[in-house]
Amino acid sequence: MGLSGLLRPLAGLWSIYAGFAFLAALISLAMSEGYLAPLFIASAVLTGVPGLLLLNATQGMKVSASAVEAVLLALVAWVTTPAAAALPFYLSGFFEGPDALFEAYSAMTTTGAILVPPEDLPRTLLLWRAILTWLGGYATLILAAAVFAAMDKGLPAIRRSALLTIRPDNVFSHLPLAAGRIALLYGLLTASLVVGLMLTGLGVFDSLVFAAGAISTGGYAPVSGGVSDSLGPIGMFLLAMGCLAGALNISIFWDALRDRTALLDPDLAGLATLIGGVGLLFYLSEPEPILRHLADALFDVTTAGYSVETGVSAAPLAALFAALIGGAAASTTGGIKVSRILLLWKRMGAELSILADPSSIVPVEFRGRQTPDRRLIAVWAYVLAFLTVLGFGTAILSALGTPFVSAFTGVASMLANAGPLYETAVEGQAWSSMEPIARTALIPVMILGRLEVIAALTAIWALFFRR
Repeated sequence: MGLSGLLRPLAGLWSIYAGFAFLAALISLAMSEGYLAPLFIASAVLTGVPGLLLLNATQGMKVSASAVEAVLLALVAWVTTPAAAALPFYLSGFFEGPDALFEAYSAMTTTGAILVPPEDLPRTLLLWRAILTWLGGYATLILAAAVFAAMDKGLPAIRRSALLTIRPDNVFSHLPLAAGRIALLYGLLTASLVVGLMLTGLGVFDSLVFAAGAISTGGYAPVSGGVSDSLGPIGMFLLAMGCLAGALNISIFWDALRDRTALLDPDLAGLATLIGGVGLLFYLSEPEPILRHLADALFDVTTAGYSVETGVSAAPLAALFAALIGGAAASTTGGIKVSRILLLWKRMGAELSILADPSSIVPVEFRGRQTPDRRLIAVWAYVLAFLTVLGFGTAILSALGTPFVSAFTGVASMLANAGPLYETAVEGQAWSSMEPIARTALIPVMILGRLEVIAALTAIWALFFRR
């Protein structure tokens, strides 16, 4: 794909963003915060005008791209679009330049780290954060279902399903169909959660913010503190189910309509085991009602980062490492993904069997298909790249003067796209107290986490080094 071929889909993304920015301007008028409308219009013009001009200039051009070229497109989109989305934050006067960028990138990567408490912001800006994280979640699902699925060739259907048939040489071949199906599922899940929360007595605005934060696993809330301060038992259950829906492979919802055996997916068992294990660790660390700990464990594993009650996590390291594993592939969660952990677990079992009986041959199977050893090397490479970014990121933040514990927890939560966990890891630790230069240095970590590290590094390599 040449430069012109990359510009057309990028222009389309910019134009879609501009439409949502104009919608935010209308919402500000409806909320009697019309003074914010020009800020959203300026952001919309910043992307909409060049987007429409490029669409017109490339009209009729055939667009095709390999998986690596599509990841490069995604990298450019995730670098440029949040920069435009930061404009309303900056022009509102509530954020300085670097802080506005941090907020925008945090929202669109579904990281959910915030610098200003919800109570100190206009309602339109709160809803803008929720809109951005919802859009980021949707973009993540398309990226996972199309681009990453094509890069997974040779692996046993980690992401592929009847939702989309991928051609690795041209991931755009069926992308419009997949985008429509994902939009339908994602929209229905969000609408169902909004209605459910409203039926519990929650207002429309609060329901929208909670629903967007849950289904995208961005973790945004309309108020500070634990969710038990705003939601009753039923509301918290619905919020947890929304986070769980965001953490599941989006194709499960589509496949289950055709074949109920899709509900036996190993990712579901892996997530249930992880949530149960982390919940048990929480209970052993701080004996309290087990349901509260299970809810906190679910919020951590899904990388949403909500807390039932305000305060430090019962087992901060367990929460962080659970988030670093994350949810299922083709979900809105961050992290390594439970599918890869399950594959490596099976590989470990096979190695132990071979050690017990050196003459045996123990193939690794996943979802009923055998996984070649050369493909498992790719999984190991991904985990190594993930841990390398974690280590280098911690070293860089420490060099910038951030205490080691804050540096490690900050990079880990950014890489897992689970920003709220940073503030529950250590008493009194908050994003607003971190040095601005350190926060800005974490923006690339958010993007790397959202693009699953090795895919982003592959795109960067292709951009600068491929001949």
